[in-house]
Amino acid sequence: MSQIDYAFMTLDEAKRYFLENRQNQEAFYAYMDKLEQSGRAIVIDPTDPESEAKAISAIQQKLDLHPQG
Repeated sequence: MSQIDYAFMTLDEAKRYFLENRQNQEAFYAYMDKLEQSGRAIVIDPTDPESEAKAISAIQQKLDLHPQG
């Protein structure tokens, strides 16, 4: 089996690879790293009481940037 080089994958390629190989923990972490680096990740910190409100606000802002219609 050949070694996968996640560094050369785009975010969408890493996502697709992870979804096709859900049991692969390395693929999951590579995808999560790329997602965080892209700025598209919304993270909830369980130690921050305001984290949920911040996440909801971030999601709403992203939805406002891409209205459905």
